[in-house]
Amino acid sequence: MINIKYLSHSFGRYWALKNISFSLDKGDFLFLTGPSGAGKTTLMRLLHGSLPLQRGMVSIAGFDLKSMPLRKLHLLRRQVSIVFQDFRILPDRTVWDNVALPLLVRGMVKSQIQKRVRAVLRSLRLDKKSWCLCREISGGEQQRVAVARAVVVNPKVLLADEPTGNLDRKLALQLLEVFRQFHIHGTTIIFATHNEELIKSQPQAKILCLKDGGIVDSNWPLEGVEI
Repeated sequence: MINIKYLSHSFGRYWALKNISFSLDKGDFLFLTGPSGAGKTTLMRLLHGSLPLQRGMVSIAGFDLKSMPLRKLHLLRRQVSIVFQDFRILPDRTVWDNVALPLLVRGMVKSQIQKRVRAVLRSLRLDKKSWCLCREISGGEQQRVAVARAVVVNPKVLLADEPTGNLDRKLALQLLEVFRQFHIHGTTIIFATHNEELIKSQPQAKILCLKDGGIVDSNWPLEGVEI
């Protein structure tokens, strides 16, 4: 599902990622850890096509990012969803409208949109906020709206960049359970977090630790990588 070989990425003279290589199978759940500045967000953005591939090879959900033309980027994003740290929701639209938007773009029929949006909002405890404008709800609720919008399309790959950062312990565990349910149904998940409690709650998950742009630890053997 995801295959990364010798991936490096720089911003000017600063190397955010240095020679990263690892693979994930369909349905894998990976916790991506490491200190701020380790390269987690850069890796997420590359996998979502938000940054150009500079060095190395990346295939994800059947797309080869090295050879994929920009005109096919929208097709990649139908299979790969991401929850950004800064939410990127529409503040002057309702919670319902934000979550329904990617389904409307895909041309899904109204009855199916209503069914999916209602189910996702309920699972994230947002059903009572459906018709609130997003600028009127809390930061934690806005984060959950961003998650709802990402999962409502049933992606093959779900990328989550510190999705529990603004949530209390109870909501963080509830949110992780939503991700776990998608994982059970075959979605491949990369979940970036500093939260040790969340990581320990998923003992079967893979763990990859980044530092200074490189892989420094993993809980499974990485072919051709010395740690």
